[in-house]
Amino acid sequence: MDDERGTALERRNELAEKEPLPDRATEAAVRRSLGAQRPLGAERSAEPVDRLDLLAAALTPELTALSVLWLGGTRRASTQTRIAYADDLLLWAEWARRELGRDRFALDLHRAEVTMWLSQQQDAGVTQSSIARRLSTLSSLYRYAASWGLQVVSPISDDDHRPKFHRGRRATSARVLQADDISAILAAATDVRDALVVGLLFTGALRVSELCAADDKDRQDEGRRTWLVITRKGGASVRVPLETTVAELLDLYVAIRPPWTGTGPAPLVADASGSRLDRHDVTRLLRRLAKNAGIPRPEKVTPHSLRATAITDQKRRGLNAEDIQELSGHADVRTVMIYIDDDGRAERVSAITDDLGRVMRAVPRHLRRAAHG
Repeated sequence: MDDERGTALERRNELAEKEPLPDRATEAAVRRSLGAQRPLGAERSAEPVDRLDLLAAALTPELTALSVLWLGGTRRASTQTRIAYADDLLLWAEWARRELGRDRFALDLHRAEVTMWLSQQQDAGVTQSSIARRLSTLSSLYRYAASWGLQVVSPISDDDHRPKFHRGRRATSARVLQADDISAILAAATDVRDALVVGLLFTGALRVSELCAADDKDRQDEGRRTWLVITRKGGASVRVPLETTVAELLDLYVAIRPPWTGTGPAPLVADASGSRLDRHDVTRLLRRLAKNAGIPRPEKVTPHSLRATAITDQKRRGLNAEDIQELSGHADVRTVMIYIDDDGRAERVSAITDDLGRVMRAVPRHLRRAAHG
């Protein structure tokens, strides 16, 4: 019996020491879903590089292989989720190169280094939600490595490395603009693509992930109406109608869009080199337009600002919760109610207080005179 236990233990140790290596199919799938982007700090004219190649250059070979398996997991099946994780990992690698002198990033950070990173992020004014997401990315990768039996110790603790921030009942921390601000942003557009991106995000109340993941084949023309098939959170495919001017802009853009040279379906909207847009591209585009339009604090404008503005605008114009849910694609109407509850809350509560105040007419007149006396 002891010999059998010893043999089993030896086998477990052999498995734990086995280097995780992805198969070719997984690597190819991850490469396709990650797409390409310009290297961090590169000139705007620089050619995009496959994200997987950027990871291979920034990480140790062992961590690169592990990351491909990690990104290829079913819990990270969404294209935008994979891209977000990869971009966060590239940011960690760049920080370690710049601040710690690491040529290649590995899972060997210790608590003091993460504390230094956290302090620098806070000093730089990075939002708490972004800090929490990047910590979550690294923590997830450490847990995945441990699941392979690799000898790693996560430097991220719940006690001092998990920023706590109060969300209240708000559905979004995005800045909400006015419809006139969106008009000004559109007026500042100098090319068809920029106006198209603004129009799609606002009139369709789209998530930036839905826009970036849309392919040319997802467009459908039926009679006088053009539709776009998008993939909602959770993987459901739905058709959303395109506003007439947005559909016309799409026609104009398709005629001048850079040719697609990648594999798989061509993206609906591309960058100047023909690669698929990502959320960072869209954010930079919107902030540039907001600045040119004279919008105060343009650095606070995000893709979600346009979605939140569209939802808030329609609420103010009397659209009911069920229709707002249909517009926004929220799975739970309670999320829609948060938008409704947030907007104009002070005015509504004040009106309710004033209405309840009708009983105050019963206060004797001489007491009210004394109060004003």
